[in-house]
Amino acid sequence: MIKGMFWFVKSSIELDLGMFAVCHWEFSKKIEFLFKKYWELFLLSSGIKKFVFGENYTNLFGKRIFYDSPYGIAGYQSMLVRQQRMLRDAGSKTANTIVDIGANVGFFSMMLRELYPKAQIYAIEPVPQIFTNLKANLTSNLDKVYGVAISDKDGMVSMSFKDQESAVSHVIDRDAKDSGKTVKVRSTTLDNWCLQEKIRVIDLLKIDTEGYEAHVLRGAQKTLIKTKYLHIEISLEDNNNYTFSQINSLLYSDKFNFQLVYFRNFTDKGYGPITVGDFLFRNIMLD
Repeated sequence: MIKGMFWFVKSSIELDLGMFAVCHWEFSKKIEFLFKKYWELFLLSSGIKKFVFGENYTNLFGKRIFYDSPYGIAGYQSMLVRQQRMLRDAGSKTANTIVDIGANVGFFSMMLRELYPKAQIYAIEPVPQIFTNLKANLTSNLDKVYGVAISDKDGMVSMSFKDQESAVSHVIDRDAKDSGKTVKVRSTTLDNWCLQEKIRVIDLLKIDTEGYEAHVLRGAQKTLIKTKYLHIEISLEDNNNYTFSQINSLLYSDKFNFQLVYFRNFTDKGYGPITVGDFLFRNIMLD
């Protein structure tokens, strides 16, 4: 308990400092964000406000922001700092077309809207309860949201959903046991979805499907040919769906070749075990 609290406080302060260094917002906007973040955390941790997924939001910059956990908008701050730094340092300066697979409530897409204000963002989230919040959070006329699972085949899949941790919603393997709520959703391949949406080039493809990333890539081999950057979360601990080598093998062919340009270990250490991490690849065949 104490160790977990220490980690959260340390991580929160690091994010606050990182926001001033990375985020391009004006000073007053950053201060307002931090005030709203800590006020919401106080209300939730003190019991004054109870976290109920789909009902909780904070008013930020004149807009309701629905959040996905008892940590309030801290998850959004993580995107504004860690993921924005990742893209900026890797040299991804412009983007016209972005596809966000596993969008959850939209924090990653919201960060991208700040970074690439003129981009067309396609956000995909299959769980209906989460999709409702995603739709509420992404309000730009350049945002499009889709309630479908991206897989290696067309059909139906079962997904687990935990309303206290919607970010870890995932496809359920046939023989796996799961403690979350279960919902059946429609699935399709990324190749078929891009054909349907008439998407010719993807400047940034983000995949975060909680251990299902290899399935997504298997159904995206045609799409990868026209993808410039790939931002993918890779889970290595307690993951029977793939190994790191299997992911790498799906990122190379005679028509595309993805080079790793940046990564972040979730432990925020430059050495040691990697249980899960964010990895940014560039398709060098499109350089």
